[in-house]
Amino acid sequence: MSNFPNLFNPIKVRNYTYKNRIINAPTLFAHSVLFLPEIKENVYRMVENRAKGGSAAVSTGEISVNAEEASCLFLERPVDFNKYEGSDFEDIKEFATRIKKHGAIAYLEFCHEGSRSEAKPPYQPWGPDGYVREDGIEVKEMDLSMMKKVCDDFARISRFAKACGFDGVLVHGGHGFNMQQFLSPWTNHRTDEFGGSMENRARFPMMILDAVREAIGDEMIIELRISAEDGVDGGLTIDDTVEFCKLIDGKVDIIHVSNGLKWAGNQTNTFSDFFNEHGVNVEHAAKIKRAVNKSLVAVIGGINSPELAEDIISSGKADFIELGRQGFSDPEFANKAKNGEAHKIRRCVRCFQCYPGFCEHKTDIPLWEKIPKEEAFKIYSPASMGRCAINPNSGFGHYPDRMPVPEKSKNVLIIGGGVGGLQAALTAKERGHKVTLVEKSNKLGGIINFTDKDEDKVDLRNFKNLLIREVENDADIQVIMNTAADEKLINNINPDAVIIAVGAHPLVPKIPGIETAMNALEAYDSINRIGKKVVLVGGGLVGCEVGLHLANEGRDVTVVEMNTMMAYETFGYYRNALLDEMDKRSIKQVLGAKCLEFKKNGILVSKDGQESFIEADTVIFSMGMKSNLEVVENLKKACKERKVYVIGDSAKPGKLGDSVRDGYMTSMSIL
Repeated sequence: MSNFPNLFNPIKVRNYTYKNRIINAPTLFAHSVLFLPEIKENVYRMVENRAKGGSAAVSTGEISVNAEEASCLFLERPVDFNKYEGSDFEDIKEFATRIKKHGAIAYLEFCHEGSRSEAKPPYQPWGPDGYVREDGIEVKEMDLSMMKKVCDDFARISRFAKACGFDGVLVHGGHGFNMQQFLSPWTNHRTDEFGGSMENRARFPMMILDAVREAIGDEMIIELRISAEDGVDGGLTIDDTVEFCKLIDGKVDIIHVSNGLKWAGNQTNTFSDFFNEHGVNVEHAAKIKRAVNKSLVAVIGGINSPELAEDIISSGKADFIELGRQGFSDPEFANKAKNGEAHKIRRCVRCFQCYPGFCEHKTDIPLWEKIPKEEAFKIYSPASMGRCAINPNSGFGHYPDRMPVPEKSKNVLIIGGGVGGLQAALTAKERGHKVTLVEKSNKLGGIINFTDKDEDKVDLRNFKNLLIREVENDADIQVIMNTAADEKLINNINPDAVIIAVGAHPLVPKIPGIETAMNALEAYDSINRIGKKVVLVGGGLVGCEVGLHLANEGRDVTVVEMNTMMAYETFGYYRNALLDEMDKRSIKQVLGAKCLEFKKNGILVSKDGQESFIEADTVIFSMGMKSNLEVVENLKKACKERKVYVIGDSAKPGKLGDSVRDGYMTSMSIL
């Protein structure tokens, strides 16, 4: 029935049968449906599509147990968890209804962020220790009465979940939240019965779990999300966590193993990036699995393939795998894996477009200090979150079923076989159009073919190859290779609509001697011509990534950037990962330096009013991209009166996700 027998081996937990070992982890605040009506239906569809996609269990995103000292982001007003009627109750209940409709087990996730909460006056955050946070907010040390109040709040929301029809609850005790703060010697310095030994530090978290179980009874499932480690010096270690898990063995049904701290998510592997191994938390989960006898173990962290998931389950390192951002890139993960279509899964590339994250690298600044505030807030708005770079049929505020249906099948010509053109072809075909794709080279994929040589971009390579495979294997899409589109070809095909996706080319500024240097994109195919000592002029995103590739190939790399920041145009978790990896690979950085002249043995630069020469065996430049405007204009003329669309880098150089979505939305608009 399946190539993944262990992954699709059902398992019973209490009175519930998990039809497979795939759980969709939380990816957005559950309370967003209460306060953000513009994305309400999208949030419901997010969880429903994952249930429809074949997962055994699906969780909502977190909701705070109260709007007082536990308040979290976007929680704009209290929710009465004692009230089992009215709009709030019905809005939360709708999650359970949609998930269960497709045979999946439904969880409500809730949390208390403790000392890191967003509590607003007159409330203050509570934690194991009293102190003043780095932002000047005073944290109150919890006493017994405060602990009892929190336990009561956990019990109250648990009963609310039961009344809503959820099958289980996901108690968030990780990512640096309240429970983890008590467990960690980094945040718990108490000398009473709640501090010191693990048995003492675990006392309050166990009180919470007992309160939840008493509230929901024996029939419902408790899954506890924990961090295996804090990820900071002096913090919680996997050995500490194993000791804790032994204490709670059997108190919870499933121990869900994550890692790190929410506010340092990139740097503590709370959110794995494209430099991390897939299954970054698996070995932690395996240690916990060996230590417990009654509780089952689930693991999250960069799992984007059924092959890895099968290996984790078959090796006994965990009982379940949890999909986080993979739920955005392909909610049909389970169905495709089960039905022999694993090769069709769009596997998360961990680019952070769905969840940009925040500044963590020492050189970063808030996005709104780089670009106009209105643009920055659009990127960080809830309506922009959830948009996937490789799945254009995603994102809050996007309803493909509400878009107009084509009046009739059209003859669509797509010129250019990069990712934008490939996605445009697939979408146009799905919309019922007759599609012809013309590519002037002998290979589809466009500029993203550099990923064939870059081991940091294996996931991106897999996505590019998936697009190529789907286009080439579709009998309804005619592909013409090694052909430059011209007026004669266009007239012969006689399309109703033409999509121009001819990309961009490297910008070559007028700097003396630049003709002696190599362009960054050439470096992937010219590694044997690149010397040991490399100077790369241009520290934008492309320059930094090429620098990382060359360092990985054993080159001594120096990146020279005129700006005062590397990779200025990117931000958040992606930039954190990029810059941290540059440090790990010992890439030297020269900031605020202008290249005055290229020479065969180095470059002349000006920095702080002083000129100096930086020697190199090979000089490379990365100074931006420019749309192939001349090609575009010639093609427009050749199309005459036909409807023409210019997409992706042809219109404006951008990121891969921009081209994919542009191709998708353009084809959706052809009616």
